[in-house]
Amino acid sequence: MMTILRTYSPRILLRPWVLAILGLACLAIGDALADSDSRLQTLSVGPLEVTPSLEAGAATYSLRNAMFGNGSTSRTSERRGGRTWYEGYVKPGLDLDLGNLETGKLYARISAIGAATRGDGDAQANSTTSTQPEHTGLEEAFIGWRSQNALGDWPQDAVDVSIGNQGFMVGDGFLIAKGTLPGGERAAYVLGPRNSFEKTAILRLNTEPVRADFFHLEGTVNQKLMFAGDNPDTKLYGANVEWFQSANQDEGRTSYDQRKWYIGATGIKVYDADRNFSFAGGQGGAGASANRDGLEVMSLRFGGAFIPGLDDLAFYGEAAREHNGNGANGGTVRADAWYLQPQYSFSALPWAPMATVRYAHFSGDANTNDRTDRSWDPLFSDAGPRGGTTWTQGLIYSQYVGANTNLNSIYAGAEASPIADELKLGVAYYHMDFDQLPAGARSHHLMDELDLYAEWETPLDGLTVAPGLAAGWAGDGQVQATGAPDRTIWLGQIVLQYKL
Repeated sequence: MMTILRTYSPRILLRPWVLAILGLACLAIGDALADSDSRLQTLSVGPLEVTPSLEAGAATYSLRNAMFGNGSTSRTSERRGGRTWYEGYVKPGLDLDLGNLETGKLYARISAIGAATRGDGDAQANSTTSTQPEHTGLEEAFIGWRSQNALGDWPQDAVDVSIGNQGFMVGDGFLIAKGTLPGGERAAYVLGPRNSFEKTAILRLNTEPVRADFFHLEGTVNQKLMFAGDNPDTKLYGANVEWFQSANQDEGRTSYDQRKWYIGATGIKVYDADRNFSFAGGQGGAGASANRDGLEVMSLRFGGAFIPGLDDLAFYGEAAREHNGNGANGGTVRADAWYLQPQYSFSALPWAPMATVRYAHFSGDANTNDRTDRSWDPLFSDAGPRGGTTWTQGLIYSQYVGANTNLNSIYAGAEASPIADELKLGVAYYHMDFDQLPAGARSHHLMDELDLYAEWETPLDGLTVAPGLAAGWAGDGQVQATGAPDRTIWLGQIVLQYKL
């Protein structure tokens, strides 16, 4: 009997082929239960409305010549030159709404995520998912109030206040986007389905032409799940103010995507962090001055189509500084980052192609043995509403080589839609340099990367398929600093996302 139970362990349900079968079954059931706008049916109990939701993802990845030939080390100290692995997650949730236009609306959401990694595990230099982890836990649990029309002459939902565990993003994700570090025992390192911050308190003033956010956030941290490699337990508060013009009626008040143009400013204060933390090496940066506790961040940004009559031409940019005059052991933090990105959409041409270039700078620390840490801390940055190139730079670099610190990058990309609103094809090139030379390097050249990708909105409503191919070549500085054999990194991936 015990043999039978071991043979049919629940872990078999998380094998890739079983996940695929279960995923297809969920899609079929969800499609049958969904109404015409791809949402599960809302249940009304008097004034209370309850709407279930379902999100799922599955992906397969294969990478060769990890870390340019140096390999990827497993949790068991086994080193592999290449890895093939599978990731999957399911995210069920419930949305609750209570109220009306005259009194405002109470709302709440609760969701959980179950995720698993199978195969060899991710291909970071030190793989965190080589043990084939799986984890289920609470993701969102928050409650809020929207004003609706309860404030007289104010616009609808001009005030929106919420507390609890939830996701939150500022601008295009340059500073604040992802509250939970992926990988480790959380599994699904690349899919990274977990985003929520903990113990949030967020006030949104959705007025026009000026709107604002006031927020308190705490990163979701569990050092046990992340083998003591999670972010510091970071607590911060801040404010974000934007002057903007809506692209469609007044929808820019509540949606970044609906702003024709915007100019914004953000201030952040980290008032507590439980340990020293730095992206610089050496005794000075890592041990003396590097401390999120007390870090202050100021940022100015802009984006959109500013020139009347030239809606196809857009400019995006942001400049930010980090300062901490009260670092550990008398040290200080002085770091900066900025980017400038023009883009042009050829909307009158077939396939509506768009061309983009960007230069981005994230400071590094030239002297890691003094008491001033100049390495940029990317905080909670992640891919933003303008796509995966912001701010996860490169299918290879962002996941398997480095972070947005000590980096100067040039990005050039193009996208086109052979089938409008259904199929998008893209190509992205990155040239990356060290801002400051790491130990052993004589050249600033870090790497070059070329990505090919596609996004297909399939006939099954809510299902997106996104294949990608990428190649990465080590620069002289990377080879000198790491002793890499200078082999080309090759990556192939297919990602399926479903939202009901």
